[in-house]
Formats: sequence, structure tokens, C-alpha cells
Amino acid sequence: MPMDAAQLSQAVNESRRRAEELVRGLTLEQVTQRPDPAKWSIAECIAHLNKTGKLVQKIARKGLESALANSNGRASTAAGTFSLGWRGRMLVWVAEPPPKFPIPAPKSVVPPVTIDEPAQLLPEFMRIQDEWEKLMKDAAGLDISRITLGALFSPFRCQMSGGLMWMMAHQRRHLLQAENVKKALMARAIAA
Repeated sequence: MPMDAAQLSQAVNESRRRAEELVRGLTLEQVTQRPDPAKWSIAECIAHLNKTGKLVQKIARKGLESALANSNGRASTAAGTFSLGWRGRMLVWVAEPPPKFPIPAPKSVVPPVTIDEPAQLLPEFMRIQDEWEKLMKDAAGLDISRITLGALFSPFRCQMSGGLMWMMAHQRRHLLQAENVKKALMARAIAA
């Protein structure tokens, strides 16, 4: 399963479209309403994606800067398609919807129960999408399957190519979760 810049751009654009559609027609109260006390609201799903995106982008940026510093200005690939690596493929499989099993979010990326500024979630999500594309553009000419992300013993350590596609699958997973919350809220409103 190779990946390239066009696939990433397509996944980013699809995430943008789905996120905009998700909040369209909803009040801020509806966006922050949990369908069940044990389930995340739409706002919590987006806040989680924002926190995760920022964290992984910071790690990816560090890996990219290190690779650029070590390349001495030389391009290390001309193909433009990259292997995800076995760990990247596994992370994509785990994250890809529909969920195969529940995965508790690490504490560092659990969204707050109370979202202080829910109106800012979507614009922040869009900025994060811009950064995914900027990372890929900044990596042009480098073999991102040779850039390793994450700490040595991290369960999330993978090649940058795998990490980018994992984050796209992760976005699809939580956007589906939020879409299901919206369906539940709309069904409840119709029944009331």
C-alpha cells in the first residue's frame, strides 16, 4: 500500500468537506451535546482531532527538519510514492473506520469535557488540514518512508509516510464517530 502527495491531499480535502458538513445547520449547543454521558460530543471529536493533529504534526515537523538538515540539499527520491512500512500499515488498519475495537485515547489527547470556544474548533481543524498539506509540500524530494517519527519504544513509532496516512485514517474514524452523534441528535430532535 504505497502513498503519495495526491492521496494525502485527497484525504485532507475529504476531511475538510466532512467536517464542514458535520457542523452545518447545528447550534453550538448541539455541537457540544453528548448523545450519551459516556460518548463524546461532536465538539469533543473535533477537539480530539485538533489535539492529535497538532501533536503528530510537531513530531513530523521535527523529523522532516532533521531529514532536511541531513540531506545537504539533495533530493533522496524521484518516485513520489512511498511505502507505509509494516507499522504504518498496522496503524492505518487499526484507525480506519469502521472501528474494529475501542481504543482509549492517550491522556495527552483526550478532549476536555467542556469546550470553552466551540466556534473555534472548525477553523482550527481547517488550519491543521493546511499543515498536513504543508508538511507534504515541504517534504518534496525527500523519501518520507525513510523519516522515522516517534520515540524509540513508542507504540506509534513509524515512517513519516505511514504516520501521515495513519492520521488521515484517524480523522476518518473520528469524523464518522461525530457524524453518528449528529444522526443521533437529529433523530432525537425529530422524535421530540
